[in-house]
Amino acid sequence: MNEGYDKRSLSEIQAAPAPPGQFTYQMILLLAAGLLLVLPFITTFNEFLTRAVIELRLDRILTEWVVPTEVRFIALIMRPLGITTQVTDAALYLYKPGSVLPIPVYVSWNCVGWQSFILFGITLVTGLQGSFPVRRKVQLIVLGLLGTFWMNLLRMAAVAMVAYFFGRLPAVIFHDYGGTLMILVWLAVYWYALFNYFLADHLDSDEELVNA
Repeated sequence: MNEGYDKRSLSEIQAAPAPPGQFTYQMILLLAAGLLLVLPFITTFNEFLTRAVIELRLDRILTEWVVPTEVRFIALIMRPLGITTQVTDAALYLYKPGSVLPIPVYVSWNCVGWQSFILFGITLVTGLQGSFPVRRKVQLIVLGLLGTFWMNLLRMAAVAMVAYFFGRLPAVIFHDYGGTLMILVWLAVYWYALFNYFLADHLDSDEELVNA
């Protein structure tokens, strides 16, 4: 009758390892809470990462290859919205009806979102621990990388739209704070979907082994 009842004692439940997803959720929530508390100090950490990228000369690769590609992707995203755009290798110009001059949106190598891939990698260290098939892990990592890439495009497109509709200052504020929150929301949705849908069968089998 009570097939779904957990027969373990309280001490056994407390001693049992937490599901992999639970720790990842906690880490993302802690990151979000910490972000809100130390948001003014994030710039310092970002400068540290920026110096490291410059020392490794990765900024040239980002400037020459990533920035021009992402600028064109942003223009494609904004086209269905009826916003006329013109692109260069490092800038997006938005033409507003009735305005003589276009609204320039400059994209530097430090704004393309490479920091979000580092954050995604940190969550991978704990998120995919466990006896998951290697093929499934690779598929989910690729899915996460693609999702992070597209989320960065949406983030930059959102910054451009804020500049188009509300002006430069709101766009700068959204760039510095709203974009980071978008990435955190994406990571939360990603890991929630993984552990509740894509990896649910493996987690259930692991739980059955623990309860046995």
